[in-house]
Amino acid sequence: MSNQIDLTFDTPEPIDLYVENGRGLVDVTATSTTETTVRITGDRADEFDVRDLGDRIAIIAPTRSGGFFGKDARAEVVVEVPVSSGLVVKAGSSDVQTHGRLADTRVECGSGEVSLDVVDGDTVVQSGSGDVSAVHLAGDARVKSGSGDVRVDRADSGLVVTTGSGDVLVGQARDELAIKTGSGDAQVGLLDGEAIFTTGSGDLAVSEAASGRVTAKTASGDVRIGVRPGTPVWTDVRTLSGRLSSTLPSTGEPAADQAYLEVRATTASGDVTLHQS
Repeated sequence: MSNQIDLTFDTPEPIDLYVENGRGLVDVTATSTTETTVRITGDRADEFDVRDLGDRIAIIAPTRSGGFFGKDARAEVVVEVPVSSGLVVKAGSSDVQTHGRLADTRVECGSGEVSLDVVDGDTVVQSGSGDVSAVHLAGDARVKSGSGDVRVDRADSGLVVTTGSGDVLVGQARDELAIKTGSGDAQVGLLDGEAIFTTGSGDLAVSEAASGRVTAKTASGDVRIGVRPGTPVWTDVRTLSGRLSSTLPSTGEPAADQAYLEVRATTASGDVTLHQS
């Protein structure tokens, strides 16, 4: 039979929230509130250690039952905090999801999925096999996943994504972007800044590059880059056995104050394609 505990803390200002949960769910909502509410549901909910440390609240799951080889208690931890609060989560197989605007956010998990809404501060996510998604990352962000996929709808600052076999999808990248995969594919919607792509066998695709520099290096993966119409392009493309093709019209040298795109691509057997977006 599941137990449930409900706690409320007076927090008129944003706080730093720390949560440890082995199995289950961590759900955090940032909203216009002057209180922090905590609801924990699970067989061992009453054994969680919840501490009010002034401007910091810590929620720590009980130790594993059955010793080192036992299982973590399964629990759902649902928390509501003031907008712009910071968050640190350590989870085993728990899913982690956030709603609303948070400040600096750090998540470490094994196999759980991570879903972030808006992070106005910096973001660090490390996942073993779970998928990672984010709606809007305003600050610098680093996301690493072993076999999970990574999706970021919008990144306003520097973004570094590393995966083993997982695919990477970035909707909009407004600043520096670095993506490294082993065999996963990488796809970017709108690119407006410098980007570095490195992959073994994955394909790399940019739907629309507006300006800046794109550097791509693959072994057998293909590279496909769409260029905004009217944008001058400077290219340095090298491939051993792959094919190079371009359907871009000639635009001539860029004017002194005109934005242009620099493309550097190196492949072993992968094809490189440049086209208008």
